[in-house]
Amino acid sequence: MDSVESNNIVNDFLHSTIEKYKKKLPDITDSINYPIKNVQRIKYTCFDVSKSLIAFGATSGGIYIFNRSPCEFVQLIPSKDGAITRLSISTDEKHIAFANGRGIITIIKCDQSLMGSHTTVTSKEHQGNEVTSIVWSNNNTLFASDDIGQISILQLQSFIAKTMFQSSSQIIMSLDSRVCQLDVKGCMLLVSTLTRCYICDTSQEQYRQIGHKLRDGEFGACFVNRDKCLENGSILNQDFKEIKTYNIVDDNEKFAVGKDLQDTLIYSARPSSRLWEANIDGTVRRTHQFKQVLARKPMTVLSIDAYNNQKMCLDGLDIDGEGQAINFSKICSLNCVIFSYKKDALYFLDIHDDENTVWFDTYKDIIGCKIYHDLLYLWLANGTVVNLRFMDIEKFLITSYIDEKYLLCTELCALYSDYLLSKNLSTKLHVLAGLREKVEATQIKSIEKVIEKFEKLKANDATQMKSGIYVVDNTYFAQTSLNNGNENAKPNDDNVFGTLPPEALQTLKDLSVSVTDKLSSSKKILKEKWEEMKQLSVEKQTVQEFNLPKKIACEEPIELTTPIEFDNDIIYKESSPKTIEIDNNSLESDKVCKLLYQYFRLSLVGKETDDTNLISVIESHACDISEVHQLMLLLEQYCLSIGALEESKFVSNNIFLTYLKISSRKVDFLDSIINDDVLYKYFVDSCISVNMKNQKLYNLSCECGFPLPFSTTNQTPIFAELIDEFIEKQWSSHTRNQCYEMCKRMPYLWRKILYLRRNEDLLNVLRLLLQMLDESLLHSFLPQFTLDTWDRAIQLFATLHANMCLNCNKKFNHMSVKETLSWDDIGGLMLKTIGGRNAIKLMEKHANLIEAGELTMMFYHSCILASMYEKYDVTITCRLTDALYSCYRFVDSRLEICNLLRSSLTGQIRNTALPIVVAAKTIHWGLSPLTETILPSDDNVSEQILIKDASIDEIIDNLPQITKGVTDCILCGLPLQNEVLMKDGGLWVFKCGHTFHGACLSLNKLKLCLSCSIKV
Repeated sequence: MDSVESNNIVNDFLHSTIEKYKKKLPDITDSINYPIKNVQRIKYTCFDVSKSLIAFGATSGGIYIFNRSPCEFVQLIPSKDGAITRLSISTDEKHIAFANGRGIITIIKCDQSLMGSHTTVTSKEHQGNEVTSIVWSNNNTLFASDDIGQISILQLQSFIAKTMFQSSSQIIMSLDSRVCQLDVKGCMLLVSTLTRCYICDTSQEQYRQIGHKLRDGEFGACFVNRDKCLENGSILNQDFKEIKTYNIVDDNEKFAVGKDLQDTLIYSARPSSRLWEANIDGTVRRTHQFKQVLARKPMTVLSIDAYNNQKMCLDGLDIDGEGQAINFSKICSLNCVIFSYKKDALYFLDIHDDENTVWFDTYKDIIGCKIYHDLLYLWLANGTVVNLRFMDIEKFLITSYIDEKYLLCTELCALYSDYLLSKNLSTKLHVLAGLREKVEATQIKSIEKVIEKFEKLKANDATQMKSGIYVVDNTYFAQTSLNNGNENAKPNDDNVFGTLPPEALQTLKDLSVSVTDKLSSSKKILKEKWEEMKQLSVEKQTVQEFNLPKKIACEEPIELTTPIEFDNDIIYKESSPKTIEIDNNSLESDKVCKLLYQYFRLSLVGKETDDTNLISVIESHACDISEVHQLMLLLEQYCLSIGALEESKFVSNNIFLTYLKISSRKVDFLDSIINDDVLYKYFVDSCISVNMKNQKLYNLSCECGFPLPFSTTNQTPIFAELIDEFIEKQWSSHTRNQCYEMCKRMPYLWRKILYLRRNEDLLNVLRLLLQMLDESLLHSFLPQFTLDTWDRAIQLFATLHANMCLNCNKKFNHMSVKETLSWDDIGGLMLKTIGGRNAIKLMEKHANLIEAGELTMMFYHSCILASMYEKYDVTITCRLTDALYSCYRFVDSRLEICNLLRSSLTGQIRNTALPIVVAAKTIHWGLSPLTETILPSDDNVSEQILIKDASIDEIIDNLPQITKGVTDCILCGLPLQNEVLMKDGGLWVFKCGHTFHGACLSLNKLKLCLSCSIKV
């Protein structure tokens, strides 16, 4: 089969990642988007992948850290420097480098000590320019480039005796155009710009151009090992040294490279789907042309569903039209091929045999791609993160066999039989001989020769252990060794037990690690204390705590009951038991504070937190509310020590109130707080802190102590239930003056005071009630309003309307009362309590207090209609007033109300219903009006859902939706949308939402809803 032979499955498969032990990966997209799913203004901008982490930069300046496997959110690193544009995790995962839109690069280092103080280093070499690439070497050196061709180096050097890291940053190269890609291998740096490609020897501080022909566009370049695929580069420890600007050398002068780089090649992208292959010294060896081979149809990605159903499609090998002329803007080494991508395609370029090149067009709108070993992480424009694995046929066959996909495994062996029979296969493939017992004999016939070859491999796969024991037919090791890409690997103590699950093996390893950690714990603690005592020699910037997740959980500090032994070159004095006890107490306090701070950080990003954990952490360190208060003070100091200066008080206040809220001893704690001046002050300050952190509050109370109107008085505060309960206890314990003092600082609490005084004469609290300027609060007191109360309220509101305090008549200018509560609003409240006639009489009585035009026709029309409707239904006034006030802003509704009044000049109405045009534009008349969503112009404001100004035709077309599924008139049984009946008298709606033909109502002379009357 020639087509199969030509593709040999060196044409590797690309398929969705499937675990070795039938364990399906979780939905990585949901996990990645979880921290920002409820925050529309925050979007991810870039990402990076490392051995155990995935990191995403965001428009907010924050970095969201996830475990790579399993994918779960673990940490947020906040930043105030603006949106992040580039992000890179160091190879040892101890540093994260990121750049913002201003071209400033920052590196954060993460310490694992209990004190948790973390430092950052900032480089401003590229300030004002766009940072185009960031790449780490294996010796804590960061290389960065920008859009004007500058390359900078930032070196970090750690010292054992100092809790800091020094840095040195400088521009080392200034090239002619924008840098497209950087790559590092040992001491060699590869730079690809819009026009040229350069190889740089960082140890010699020299660089030279690769090739002579120029280009114009985005082209990538990368290092590749000649005989073995490049994964993470080789580790080369260089000394920290002074940085100098690098010099360019002549084309005829070659670099002297070490043995570790002799097998390294350079691949540089060229126009029209070409790659230059060059030696490590920059000499071009040959050109690879992929244009024609990319004329083939794209391959199909093997999805999890296809894999589970054992169906694979390989019909994409035929030539389809002309070749593709691609500019490979980013390239990298992946499983002995060169990988590249663009917005709508993935390319796998075989540098050993061009004919084995494949490409895929499965995913559209690709905006980013990162690689770790043979795993690909694609980030799409819609926010989806796709996790893929690129596998060769031998790995894939064993994987499918282990996963019991025997039919698929057999079909692949048949499809690639020529390749399997002609090549020297790994001895690990001997496990596939078991297909004889797994599939039917008729299917085995087509691969009989392949099975025989697998059986011969079985005899060669006996491995001798150190103990002299030979291990044969180890299926588990066959799979793991292939997945690790090590054909010559021998079984060790971890994999010799092939039938033992990996979880059990990990448990054994964890046990040994745990014992080792406990033995070295004393040494580690002394070492950390030694580091803290050293004088820092450079200026450093502390930031909020950030701990990278570890596979093995930290052990509890063990009690130091024996003398501490340390390295021989450190002189020490044995600590007394008293000193050790104090030190342990300090460490324990630091640990508790660290746990509380992490609880707070997770709660900020919406991650679910376990309240029982918070209670257990606090109560393990504090027995009563006084000790809880002391712990909060320690937490505040801890926040200061890790650099969280701005939120130090807020964190402790938030934790304090959260604990009180969920504690089973809340009642006793509140009593203790009221009776203790120190605790009382801390509680009040905590309430203020958590509610006023992001608000600019001023002039909250008048000089006379009376509360002033404020726009936030109707906002429910955080911990509202706890604060209300506290106020009630104060009020009942006759400490009302303290309540008033607290209310002056938190305007919302005046609402609670009014509630507690609800049984007093309304005239005694009327000034306070009106000055709160809260319409919903006024509604709750409406049943107590009489003609005399409203008479006094109108006089007081006239004073308040002029922006004057109702207690001392002093002017306030922080807000406009006219724009908050109008005379029409006051008139509507009056109408609901004393009726339309009395409302108009009172307004006429105090006409001299009301400016011309302050009372509109909406008030008068509502009063007139209410006066007529309440003759037949005394309960209709409130609902009618709300309905008329809410729909009066629509022109067609307003005209219908005027027509209704004109038809009732005699003071008589036909019924208590409203026309459909009026009723369908309010939520207060029993219908479901059509709505529309208004997107905010301000990021801090959420979208609004408003009633739509629908035409009569649009209302009729959507009538079943508006009437909640009712389509027929109950009186006549005909559809409500009957054109003849609608033209005759229209549609009319009662307050309950029941809709009738107007002609039917007139014919039956009904004043009230027939349906509701029948139910009654």
